[in-house]
Amino acid sequence: MHNDRTHDAMRRRLLQVMAALPVAAVGLLTLFPSKARAQGSPRMTTVASMASSAGAYQTERVSFQSAGVPLVGVLFTPTAAKSPMPGIVILGPFGFVKEQSPMEYATRLARDGFASLIFDPRFSGESGGEPRRYESPAAKIADVKAAISFLAARSDIRKDGVFALGICQGSSEMIAAVSEDARIKALATVSGQYIYRENLEGFFGGGGPTLDARIARGRAAKAKYEASGEVEYTPVVSPDDKSVGLPWPEIYNWYHPWTTSKWGEPSRWENRYMTMSDAEVWTFDVGDFAAKLRLPTLMIHGERSDGFVAAVQHVFDKVPAKNKKLIIVDGVFHTRFYDDPLVIEPAAAEVAQWFKSILQSERG
Repeated sequence: MHNDRTHDAMRRRLLQVMAALPVAAVGLLTLFPSKARAQGSPRMTTVASMASSAGAYQTERVSFQSAGVPLVGVLFTPTAAKSPMPGIVILGPFGFVKEQSPMEYATRLARDGFASLIFDPRFSGESGGEPRRYESPAAKIADVKAAISFLAARSDIRKDGVFALGICQGSSEMIAAVSEDARIKALATVSGQYIYRENLEGFFGGGGPTLDARIARGRAAKAKYEASGEVEYTPVVSPDDKSVGLPWPEIYNWYHPWTTSKWGEPSRWENRYMTMSDAEVWTFDVGDFAAKLRLPTLMIHGERSDGFVAAVQHVFDKVPAKNKKLIIVDGVFHTRFYDDPLVIEPAAAEVAQWFKSILQSERG
């Protein structure tokens, strides 16, 4: 991996400010910090209220159960859409919380007419589950299925119009979750981290523990936890430590601001995950699930997203769906699909158009 093409510093700062608006849209942050308000200043509003009054979308804090554990999410609904409306369940990257890349896509897809559900998976963010920060594909797959059930049960959501979107590692877990789920009309993945051995060997080939060493340390940590209840943690990212979960400086550069007050204080994202997660995450294989995927499937991938073109092509070729489409975006690095409006805007528009085309083909 290498740094993406250099951007002008002022331009990047402007884009970061633009990108921050959807992140705060749940109304957890006011437009200005309370400590900055002066006596006699105008009455403050929230970003969520601004979005609603502007006719963009409305937000609803929601909760539902997965395996008896409460999950917390936010549902973005288009203000102009008639009920029932189509819905989308969104799943994010390794170690994510809902306020990160899922919210970037939810706000845009809501403006395009889709009720978009984001949520914290078990063990992370505002959702329940112990021990904290356990990364489990099996648990996330079950959480997605619970989210689909929650969305499909709502009277304002079309029963024949529920879709799925996976981002980064969420692409692999979403493929597994919906590969044989008749409730889902179509799938889209964006900048996927496609988990299979050959791709992971390359991902962990830049120094530090090898793939097999990571799996071994995960199994050792799991054995310790099962024997004593002691939890071991590993950082998700670091600027120079190759033993972390995602050992690339470019990925650290994206995640590090989430450890600060940049996105609101305190951030719900934690730069740690349970070490025993390595035993489950890095032995997962998306290929078996992709081979069962007959849903209409769109895959959007940067030329320099994880695994480069080879990884997404490998998975795309396994998908037996007759209606499938692969889009490769020239020169774009993986994490630009997380927060760069110049990348997210057209990607989200492609996803919306893909889902709309499925609905229109059924009506036609």
